Amino acid sequence: MSYAKPVRCGENIEAVLMSVEATPKKSVRRRSAELGVSQSSVHRILRRDLKMKPYHISVHQGLTPENALQRRTMCAWFLRQDQMSGEQFQTLNDLKSLVERLIRDVTPEQCEDTIQHFLLRMRRCVQRDGGHIEQLL
Repeated sequence: MSYAKPVRCGENIEAVLMSVEATPKKSVRRRSAELGVSQSSVHRILRRDLKMKPYHISVHQGLTPENALQRRTMCAWFLRQDQMSGEQFQTLNDLKSLVERLIRDVTPEQCEDTIQHFLLRMRRCVQRDGGHIEQLL
């Protein structure tokens, strides 16, 4: 009685390791075809024997100083929303007092950031011959 050689043997594990070191961005499918080992076996070797986890690098656009301004503006807005959501209002005057307090808490820097962001959006709108402002964000 003859038994088949296990696929996850030291020889195949070493071959997969060498392949990964040589070309780390290669897919499991291509690596499998090159080594003559099934995709599922290559995947098992990567996960179980070499303790590697599959991932796909996703490229995002670079952040600019303009993006930082937009993020600060949105963070300030969310912070205000959060501060207001926890309040219990018994009367309209309670709500009015909270809004007045929040307005007093706005810093000059936040005002300047908001104005600069608004001006930037308007410039983009003019450059693109109008259109909806939401499409320019």
